[in-house]
Amino acid sequence: MKEKKPVGPHKLLKICRRLFFSGALTMLTAAYLIGEPYQWRGNDVSVFLWIAAGIGILIMAGGLLTAFSKLRCPYCGASLMAGGRMPSSLPHFCPDCGKTLDDCD
Repeated sequence: MKEKKPVGPHKLLKICRRLFFSGALTMLTAAYLIGEPYQWRGNDVSVFLWIAAGIGILIMAGGLLTAFSKLRCPYCGASLMAGGRMPSSLPHFCPDCGKTLDDCD
């Protein structure tokens, strides 16, 4: 049986960003579509749009929570979240142990 290799921090950051931004896009699209009927025709909004907005929020939160819990240095386990937010790119070196993060994928 094959042993599972852990996902490197660069690949994990891509996954977390895709989750976050796809959830944001889903939520914003649903919010726009919800806002149109309220603005022009009254309160006849489909339940599907409310569910889509909720799913978008859950996907965004899932991306953030995954990054918060799993985006860590593979050597010392220090968090790579820059001040509690999802970074746009990873640093070249771990802020705690100083080892390079470029060769760990």
